[in-house]
Amino acid sequence: MLAMIRDKATGWIAGVIVGLLVISFAFWGVSFYSGQAGEINVAKVNDADIPYRSFQRSFAQLRKQMQSVLGDSLSLEEESLIKNQTVEKLIESELINQLVIDTKLNITSDKLIEAIKNIEFFRGEEGFDRAKYERSINSIGMPSTIFEAQLRMDLLSEQLQAGFSETTFVLKPELDNILRLESQSRDITFTILGLPSFIEDGEISESDIQAYYQANPVLFRSDPQTKIEYLELSVKELAKNIESDEEILRNFYNDNKADYDIVEQRSVSKLFVNTGEKAPDEIIAKAKTIITSALEQVNNGDDFEEIVERAPEEKEVILEFSEHSFMSKGIMDKELDEFLFNSEEGATSEIIETKNGFNIIKVVEIRGGPENKFEKYAKEVEEDYKTKQAELQFFELSDQLATKAYENSDNLEIAAEAIDKEIIETDYFTRDNDLEGLLSKPAIIQKSFDAELINSGNNSDVIEISDNHIIVLRVLDYKEAYTRPLEEVSTEVIASIRLKLATNKINEVGDAIVAELKSGVSPEEITSYSGIEWTTAEKVKRDDVSVNRAILRSTFEVGKPSADKPVITSQNLGSGDYAIIIVSNAYDEISEVNEEQKKSTDLKLRRLLSTGEWQDLLRDVRKNSDIRILNENI
Repeated sequence: MLAMIRDKATGWIAGVIVGLLVISFAFWGVSFYSGQAGEINVAKVNDADIPYRSFQRSFAQLRKQMQSVLGDSLSLEEESLIKNQTVEKLIESELINQLVIDTKLNITSDKLIEAIKNIEFFRGEEGFDRAKYERSINSIGMPSTIFEAQLRMDLLSEQLQAGFSETTFVLKPELDNILRLESQSRDITFTILGLPSFIEDGEISESDIQAYYQANPVLFRSDPQTKIEYLELSVKELAKNIESDEEILRNFYNDNKADYDIVEQRSVSKLFVNTGEKAPDEIIAKAKTIITSALEQVNNGDDFEEIVERAPEEKEVILEFSEHSFMSKGIMDKELDEFLFNSEEGATSEIIETKNGFNIIKVVEIRGGPENKFEKYAKEVEEDYKTKQAELQFFELSDQLATKAYENSDNLEIAAEAIDKEIIETDYFTRDNDLEGLLSKPAIIQKSFDAELINSGNNSDVIEISDNHIIVLRVLDYKEAYTRPLEEVSTEVIASIRLKLATNKINEVGDAIVAELKSGVSPEEITSYSGIEWTTAEKVKRDDVSVNRAILRSTFEVGKPSADKPVITSQNLGSGDYAIIIVSNAYDEISEVNEEQKKSTDLKLRRLLSTGEWQDLLRDVRKNSDIRILNENI
């Protein structure tokens, strides 16, 4: 069976892999290969840890998506839900990785390379762009080896899932029944009562406010908060205070010339007509005419690309344009090299004939060779010099910081004096504050809420943000989670009460309208509520995109109307609105179904069934796994 799975990981499944892979990495991050010794974890799946930084990256992305839908302000319940979903997704991802390893599936390096080259995000105008690939991977802080390892795991996971899809089958009676259901349609009339129109601005009594507040304390509970002070030491900041002059920088450049000097290279633009070797005289003559005309236009100051666009269309000979970035000597034809490496920047050649045709070239930019001089690299040399000096200071000061902060554990003042740095004090913040900079770092958040540091008031150990960036912090104050006082949340309480009253009112009015309709009153004669706008839709099907999905579900769930009596139903919508639906006619005729439709429906059913089997497998794997969620780190 495993051999068959490997063979079947193509088609639509391969398309899904290629289309969604980069998005899935950005969203969920890499958990299976990202563990590091001593780092903070949010869960343990059998013997594998899920690091906090994977959780934080995934949580931030999901939270951002939720905010785009629900608005910037999320409730505590919504925040908690996002956290739980994030952890569950990371656990599922780890379980799949372990399942793949246990099944001993394999994928060749050629298949892996092919998958990478087919990812649209890594493609340029001429296909796969290795430079773009490397930039993209580096931009998310991931070595290419880690990316490729996780990609291999994802492809193997898709192989495993493909086995479920390709071995699932649908019986003919089942397929015929689905096709019959898909062909059904209904005539409906509906209206939607909007919840906002039922929210009233009337006074809410103090007793009602007090009662609601006391009955729902969890809705008004704050998150734990902490306030810290810290000392920060980084090479980047130290480098800003390093002094230098031209003599020092020239000496540094001369001592490190190998780091700056490069072989002479030229960037070139080219107009050319390819004739090929041993072209007939007629072709040569046409090529000369075209390239001569192009040279005249160049001498008149016209742009190479504009000249190509205006060139006459010839079947045998074509004027073309190309650009070449920083070519070393010996790459282009020797006739071109002779001009290219003996001309100044900006120089344009006459017509140069080679064995393959005629060329006009322009030296766009020169680097290396005669350009290898201090003035060319002065800014880079200065940055490198300051960084080198700052690194020497950093190693010395970091040792002093660690020693002084440990020896004087109840304050940071002595350590601050030793390294000549100011103590930075923060405002109160929570674990989930959408902060930038240091306070967004997992290690900082973890230490800021560390029970031992909170209780003792001592300095933390040195926290390494990166190889050249460290801090030591101390918790100044900690506030436990508490129910915010009524004075602080009264506006929220009143809004919640009004929403609850509006929900009760809309249900009451909706039910009254339904009762009238069921008693035989026509939609136009409804008296229990005025200003209703009814919408009629004829022969709507289950997949009709013009009608609300919840209304469609209710339409096909309530059964069929009789000849003289419509079916009347209602539905509370997720938005809080209230829908009233009248189903007047049902159509069960089966339209002509061609083979293409049958194949498409069969594929959709098999996907659905295989997804269900896959989820059953994951539930079974989870049931038999040792999973621990470390809530204290979330």
